[in-house]
Amino acid sequence: MKRIFTVALACVLAAGMLSGCGTKQTTGTVGETKTLTYWTTLNAGVSTSLQSLGDVAMFQELEKRSGIHIDFIHPPTGQETEQFSLMIASREFPDMIAYNWISYPGGPDKAINDNVIVALNDYVDSDAPNFKKLVTQDMYAKGSKTDSGKYFGFPAFNIGDARVFGGLCLRGDWLKELNLSVPETIEEWDTVLRAFKEKKGATAALTGNTASLTGRNGFSSGFDVGTRFYVDGGKVKYGPAEPGFKDFLAQLHTWYADGILDNDYPTNNASIMDAKITSGESGAKFCYIGGDISRYMKLMEEKDPNYELVAAPYPSVEKGKAPRFMLLEDDVQAPFLAITTACADVKTAVKWVDYFYSEEGRMLVNFGIEGDTYNMVDGKPVYTDKILHSPEGYSINEAMCRNFQASYPTTGLKQDEDYLTQYYQYPQQIDAFQLWAKNVESGSKTKIPQITPLLEESEEMATLSAEILTYTEEMILKFVQGAEPLSNYEAFVEGLKRLNLDRYLELQQTAYDRYLAR
Repeated sequence: MKRIFTVALACVLAAGMLSGCGTKQTTGTVGETKTLTYWTTLNAGVSTSLQSLGDVAMFQELEKRSGIHIDFIHPPTGQETEQFSLMIASREFPDMIAYNWISYPGGPDKAINDNVIVALNDYVDSDAPNFKKLVTQDMYAKGSKTDSGKYFGFPAFNIGDARVFGGLCLRGDWLKELNLSVPETIEEWDTVLRAFKEKKGATAALTGNTASLTGRNGFSSGFDVGTRFYVDGGKVKYGPAEPGFKDFLAQLHTWYADGILDNDYPTNNASIMDAKITSGESGAKFCYIGGDISRYMKLMEEKDPNYELVAAPYPSVEKGKAPRFMLLEDDVQAPFLAITTACADVKTAVKWVDYFYSEEGRMLVNFGIEGDTYNMVDGKPVYTDKILHSPEGYSINEAMCRNFQASYPTTGLKQDEDYLTQYYQYPQQIDAFQLWAKNVESGSKTKIPQITPLLEESEEMATLSAEILTYTEEMILKFVQGAEPLSNYEAFVEGLKRLNLDRYLELQQTAYDRYLAR
């Protein structure tokens, strides 16, 4: 898909440039209120009950505070990439576009050179004091610039440890019944899962799908290896070609052969996994704190009051040692709100966006309007019943989405602990967050940031990665299921090299080194 997008967008860019179309000046006024146009996706939590972000209480309040009206333009769900490409080709831009500009062919530097978006350095210095204060901090500085040092857009900045959102979970009530502790190593996991199968009758003690079991850091951390690309001591590596990955797959194969790992995992979908983890057929799976733990606990409240899902730490190579691989959000997170060359009043647009990085803006994004969606209690914001116990029957996430943007990535300072500890309604969710947050520092050291390949690099990398990842996924499935013996693993690594893995790593290393030099 990445290669298709790269080629398609390159073509439509060329078509747009050859057509000679100029940019369209879109900024206007309505009475005393200035108007800006803003292209951005409509979050699913909003679309369940509202037609536009313009209907969200937060943006209506922001219009009162700023005197700026926003005309939102939302592409149809599922057509975001196609609509973005068509918009770029037409060169009929709104004032602002929220998108992952890192994925633009050639990166955001190329988007600036293509006269699509505006380099913001001068405006940041003069009109964005709140944003400027933040981007001088090490954790945000590099991720907010292009390789050439240009500010190209306004991202979400994650605060503190609020970057963990998922990990391995298992039946806590079963652990208590069997007098077992939460597992910390692969050996302990083996003991627990076998007990689930033998003593609780779990026919698929560990369930999941290809993404959660072999495509995402989870059990691989117990073998001190990542499942895909990562950084180790400044060097970019590919987990399946590194020592430890063979042992990781050997363990999965053993669990698969012994009927501990769900033999249907390659074809499992969300509803199937939901049914297994709530029926007693399975006792462990990868879970999201907000999307899974609370949902399963709520579903089982009446059916089985003893039902409990608890988090386990990412497995360690040895007990007590911090794992180096886990699922983490970036400090600097897409989408980036960029200002286009069609904007007739860039200064006004920059000032409007900068508000999101102020303390008042952070409170608005995360908590909404004081006295309506939250009150200050003992110096901390506490959500009102409008959010926690919606009179209209909205879920907490739906109520949040109708009023502010805390629960999904968006421009500004995001997801501090005061939000999370209220969004998470069950103590098991708080425990999961606190448990996984302990190892954020360790896990961050191996995470590759959002690097920006040059145009010629991105085209070559898209081709190489498609072949490398396809081959990897095919062979991992064969190794886990036993269709390919693990004695052939070295031949698999040689196959990766024939697909020019070394060249891909070289290109990614070059882009990573440029990132470090920003």
